[in-house]
Amino acid sequence: MWIRSRPSNQAFTLVELLVVIGIIVVLVGLLIPASGMIRAQMFATKSQSNIRQWGFAIVQWGNSNKEQIPWEGAKDTPPMATNLLQDVFWPNALAPFVGERPYRALVDEAFAQQLHVANWDNHNSVWTDPAAKPMNAEPWAFGGSGKQGISRGFWFCYVMNIRLNQTLLLNGGLPADSFKQLVRQSHIRAADRTVVMVEMRSNPIELPPNDPGYNRNLDRAACSWKRFSARHFRGGHLSFADGHVAWFTNDQATTNMQGSREPTTPNGDWNTNRLIWDPIGPATN
Repeated sequence: MWIRSRPSNQAFTLVELLVVIGIIVVLVGLLIPASGMIRAQMFATKSQSNIRQWGFAIVQWGNSNKEQIPWEGAKDTPPMATNLLQDVFWPNALAPFVGERPYRALVDEAFAQQLHVANWDNHNSVWTDPAAKPMNAEPWAFGGSGKQGISRGFWFCYVMNIRLNQTLLLNGGLPADSFKQLVRQSHIRAADRTVVMVEMRSNPIELPPNDPGYNRNLDRAACSWKRFSARHFRGGHLSFADGHVAWFTNDQATTNMQGSREPTTPNGDWNTNRLIWDPIGPATN
């Protein structure tokens, strides 16, 4: 006689289901921050690679131009049209060394097609930090608008250190935005500490509202410590005259020799034992 065995109950109980769901929730909670950290590290690595290319480009350009360093340009938006006319302006001079056309060509082409400049929303561009979040809905505009209302524009995540020429031009009686005299490698005694390229802030919110640098305008083709990035783990990348790149916290890069971050520090000098902004004289506010 065959006796039919009673089927076992293989269904999950309510308690078991709740335990499984709880484990899944915990794992998801662990994975989301981890994936965000991986993404942030990937962006930081890409940005570090970009600014390293610009640093190498400065060295290469100097090798072909009497060891000079390119012109950083007049800093504000209105003179940008004049800046772009100059071959020694860094986005024109250095572009071929990173596989790009002079920035002047990118700007003119975009204007002719009534588009925003090509690097504006291209995270794969050597001009652009993929972690940067622009404060505006379009690039910094200059000049008159075209048929569809779009003006020429520019947008940089990396810019030259505007203080490289500060004392050189002052001693020569030249305007602060002159390119008649350019810093040479021979002027730079501590190449491993002298900043040549800066990863610049793209949005004020990279800093807390009470930070001394929070309200600085960011429509610049060159800058110093005042507009240094804070989007990569509360800091950013700097390229140096010897070609190497290093990461600094924003606090480290913006603290002067007197140990203060306040722009009004009496006799404040932002040349320190770690960073040199002006290789010839003090880096004053």
